Amino acid sequence: MKLLTRLLVLIGCFFAAIACYVFGIPAGGAIFLGIGLIFEAFFWVGLFSLQDKDKHKAS
Repeated sequence: MKLLTRLLVLIGCFFAAIACYVFGIPAGGAIFLGIGLIFEAFFWVGLFSLQDKDKHKAS
């Protein structure tokens, strides 16, 4: 996947996680909190795998 596409997907996951947290906390929606955690996990895993690929290209 191209770098720009990966970054856009990561940013989308980040904002989706925030949106789920904002909606789930006041409403008491455990489902939205769980979905937010999943999106946040996708963000962090994608961010670290993106950095690993950059290191491999540099060497």
